[in-house]
Amino acid sequence: MNWYKFQVRDYLVSTVHLADAEDLAYRRLLDLYYLTERSIPGPVSAIAAKIKLDVDCVQPVLDEFFTLEDGRYRHQEADEFIFKRQHQRVVNGISGRIGGSRP
Repeated sequence: MNWYKFQVRDYLVSTVHLADAEDLAYRRLLDLYYLTERSIPGPVSAIAAKIKLDVDCVQPVLDEFFTLEDGRYRHQEADEFIFKRQHQRVVNGISGRIGGSRP
């Protein structure tokens, strides 16, 4: 995915308490999540290395904003947005194959 909807007000309200490094970690984690369109596999040390930040600023962000399921970190809002976008791609593909809208 090359872009995702970013709600500035919601982001600021939920992240105002973060230290600068944690805020950067969260943005990089979101970018990684949307870029790959899937949950982020652990361990935390590998995730931190992937986004080029220290574990001590990545771990609190993962704990607060993500849920760990089967060794992968999931983000509910991102999952919902990705699902909608993937569904829309399928619908657009079907519409394209049948000729889209006709006059």
